[in-house]
Amino acid sequence: MHDFDFNMRLKKVCLFMEKNELDYLIITNLQNLYWLSGTGQYGVLLIPKDDEPVLFVRRNYFRAQEESILKNIVELQKTSQIVNYLSEKKPNMEYLSIGMELDSLPTSYYENYARLLRGAKIINIETPLRALRAIKDQAELDILREAGKVAQKAQEAVQDALIPGKKEYEIAAEAMHASMMNKSMHFCKVNGMLENWFIVASGENLWTPSTFPVLSGNGHSNAIPYCYSDRVLKKGDILMCDYAIIYEGYHVDHARTYYLNPLPSQFKERYLILKEAYDEIIFDYMKSGTLTSEIFQKMKQLLQKNNLDKYFQGDGYYFQGLGHGVGLELDEPPFITQKGTVQLEKNMVISLEPKIILPDWGAIDLEDNFIITDGKPERITNTPYLFE
Repeated sequence: MHDFDFNMRLKKVCLFMEKNELDYLIITNLQNLYWLSGTGQYGVLLIPKDDEPVLFVRRNYFRAQEESILKNIVELQKTSQIVNYLSEKKPNMEYLSIGMELDSLPTSYYENYARLLRGAKIINIETPLRALRAIKDQAELDILREAGKVAQKAQEAVQDALIPGKKEYEIAAEAMHASMMNKSMHFCKVNGMLENWFIVASGENLWTPSTFPVLSGNGHSNAIPYCYSDRVLKKGDILMCDYAIIYEGYHVDHARTYYLNPLPSQFKERYLILKEAYDEIIFDYMKSGTLTSEIFQKMKQLLQKNNLDKYFQGDGYYFQGLGHGVGLELDEPPFITQKGTVQLEKNMVISLEPKIILPDWGAIDLEDNFIITDGKPERITNTPYLFE
């Protein structure tokens, strides 16, 4: 097991409980459960405000015993065991305040817990608990640095595969193969769900919005209307590859935009405008103490000088945030948005993804991941740019 600082994590959670006057947390999100216990086996983590945590494991109990740093591990046969354990400690449950992750908990599960908890006050702690994971410990940072190298290998595979006549899904397969050969998993974790966000888009797929608003690709079917399609690459095409890889449980999110000769009209000019603005943001704003909304607004102002601001993070119809934290999930707090109120802090890991999308022309997306410091950030994805 990596040398994670589990004691510090549990202390963070206990301080959060004290501040919010919570008697118990019932943790069901497997990313939070792993972050606090050291095992990702399917179960529930019960954290009292004044006692040791108890890990209830439905499967695999024996593996959880080997993996977890916690001492109290119970084999879970049915959910009522958790409530029975709790009621033995606190018989008058109607006076309890209990935190649960209600964004990722299915409604039927919530209704069952609410019935079993007999009048206890249930508070949604999904967002604040995810925010506690935002500042990474040193072992997490080391894993994320390695993850950045894997993401770079996938982009290198894309460059080698850019040949007219290839299909988008064939490009994606080359990149996936490179990432999987370097221990990446082929899925992403987003708010407790597994998703495929390996996007390759070219031609009209660059500006056609779908279920995910911008630069999501067209997909193979209306049933899954995003990611790579069977579009055939042509000379003069613009192609964007944006994906997350998971290395030892941790995500990085990386994008680059390419072209097939001949050079598309205005591509180099627009690419350099975006990159120069990106560089200024990285050097001057991606540091501890900067407000997330300031990063978004400054990037837009820089593009406004070249009349590209209306295409910033969208095409005038749909828009997207400028970035987000990464870690055990693909999209974690903080979020770099126009109205963001969070200040960056040292050892946050941020994916910054400036893009411009021009209908009937194409798009450019440059996405890298950074460890925040008190000064210049540490870039952990280092695929070279096309133009400097």
